[in-house]
Amino acid sequence: MSGNKYEVALDETWELFGQYMSGAHAGLCCVISSESLSEAAEKALDSSLAALGYGHDACTFVAPGDLDQQALFVLIEGLDPICIVAADGKSAALLGQAYHLAVPSGKATRLLGRTAVSFLDFESLLKTPQDKQIAWALLKKLPRFGDKRS
Repeated sequence: MSGNKYEVALDETWELFGQYMSGAHAGLCCVISSESLSEAAEKALDSSLAALGYGHDACTFVAPGDLDQQALFVLIEGLDPICIVAADGKSAALLGQAYHLAVPSGKATRLLGRTAVSFLDFESLLKTPQDKQIAWALLKKLPRFGDKRS
């Protein structure tokens, strides 16, 4: 076996759940959506995370499809991201079931030490400049990467 235990777990996670994931192999942010996000939404999230210090292509995108809450938990813990974004209400509900706690929309919460934010519908917030500002305000609740105060 080569690599450290984190790389092994990450590789095993991609092997088990790769059909549900896209984006960065070792993303610092896990973005969950009930259906695959549009290219524009993925770019908006990647740009937002870059602005928060995570670098470009920091997101691993997960569309859980038919995964149950336990499988989603295993998937997320295998990825071991720094933060989590639920892009819509349905994915937030599944995330809450996976972690056995409420994931409130429009607020930041903690999931096993990680900051998570949840949108009712991230895609719809990309339509107007005002709505984009609402989305950015919520994303700014994620910790800045490298910020020791977070």
